[in-house]
Amino acid sequence: MEKILITGATGNVGLATLKYLGEKNLPGVELLAAVRDEERAHHDIGAGNCQFIPFEFDEPSTYAAALEGVTKILLVRPHQLSDVSKYIYPFLDEAARRGVKQIVFLSVIGAERNKLLPHYKIENYLLNLGISYTFVRPCFFMQNLTTIHRKEILENNKVYIPAGNTPVNYIDVRDVAEVMGRVLTEPGHENMTYEITGSQTMTYYELVGILSSVLDREIRYPRPSTLMFMRQKIREKKPLAFVKVMGLLYSGARNGKMNVVTEDFKRLTGRDPIDFKTFANAYKHKWIKKEKK
Repeated sequence: MEKILITGATGNVGLATLKYLGEKNLPGVELLAAVRDEERAHHDIGAGNCQFIPFEFDEPSTYAAALEGVTKILLVRPHQLSDVSKYIYPFLDEAARRGVKQIVFLSVIGAERNKLLPHYKIENYLLNLGISYTFVRPCFFMQNLTTIHRKEILENNKVYIPAGNTPVNYIDVRDVAEVMGRVLTEPGHENMTYEITGSQTMTYYELVGILSSVLDREIRYPRPSTLMFMRQKIREKKPLAFVKVMGLLYSGARNGKMNVVTEDFKRLTGRDPIDFKTFANAYKHKWIKKEKK
């Protein structure tokens, strides 16, 4: 019996992974959804094929019950927790003490080269923890455009991202979830690193061109600076730690760190990743204003 704890269970990747594994309904696999608010989790996740476990990284008193009998963990760092030595390391230490066999960590492409990113620090801590690890390093999520950047597209018809004119790579969260599900339940992924990308790169001018075509209205890319972007997100009351990490990631994109295509996804799944136009058509309702009745 594998008992798999999914952290970040109501977020993009955690929720999609729960859905993927829940639909597989694999024998001998028990899914635990680590949640802060069980009532909200019932709304966001539904009953599904998982058990809800109260858990918060910043509440060590929740660790023991969440880790009881757990053999594998999907580790998703909450974006508001940048002090990983205070909020993530103690949880990892407890997981090691309780005999967890494998931790699959949602990292990001280029994490191993950027010491300022919390992902870099967590990867290095896991390397020395004595537990089998799997690092999944995706590029930017397509679904960021339906969450973090949704409002500016919906209300202002623009994609406000400080990435210059350098091509970047996007991947659908549903594809990331399939990779997560596979490395958590299939053998042979211990102590491996996978860089997961879409099948092509594109500039943000090309990206807004696709959005404009799908939505049948002009979506612009004003090409803001990193400082302008960070100021805007702070005005939107986004957590400062989150804004700083986003600024770092988009600065990396501007410098070509996201201008990469790998074959890891196809090797792991046997199929091509979802392309951006297919994603945009599937989620177009997110950027269309509902008519008032």
